[in-house]
Amino acid sequence: MRKTTKERLAKADQKMLKIVRDHLDYHLIRVRKWLPYNGRRTSRDVVYEAFIDHGQVSIPVPTDRYSFYVCMHEVGHIVKGERNYAYMQEYVAEQYAIAKCIKHGYYTKEIGESAKRYVYEHMVQDCVIRVLSIDSFSKAVLKWTGRTEEQLRRRALQLAKILYKDSDEVPTALTSLAAKKLSLSAYKALLEITIKQLTII
Repeated sequence: MRKTTKERLAKADQKMLKIVRDHLDYHLIRVRKWLPYNGRRTSRDVVYEAFIDHGQVSIPVPTDRYSFYVCMHEVGHIVKGERNYAYMQEYVAEQYAIAKCIKHGYYTKEIGESAKRYVYEHMVQDCVIRVLSIDSFSKAVLKWTGRTEEQLRRRALQLAKILYKDSDEVPTALTSLAAKKLSLSAYKALLEITIKQLTII
């Protein structure tokens, strides 16, 4: 049986809930939905999000440090209002959330590592889906994730192979991810090998 919002909120960590509500009130943010949170694994199918233009969020009921961090992340999207590339939107929101977790004593190493992975995966997506040049990424943000440009290029190439394996756009996608210092002949060889590999993924 589905729980009501009131029943969900009754299960919240009341101290965390008060902090979240204080931030919401201070920034005039309205909660569109208080969503369930049953631990990271069982909450993967639930979408938490921020609606910047409407000043609204759909957030989990804060029951532990991680769900509190997720609340602060979504609030951060509204407060900071970053609208550039996806990775930068997520980076700014993560920095806000981490700062609030530290301030209130809820920061953990797991949260920090999760934040870095999350931003990095958005860099990969921006690279492949939005065809953003690796040169255009913030070097400071990439360094913060603990990855290098070469790791980003390789991970993006891996994703491109999967996404474009049945598409005529494959060469274009791979061209944008080619190593910068390859000679023309070396690049052509790489492109030929990579296209052949697409058929066995």
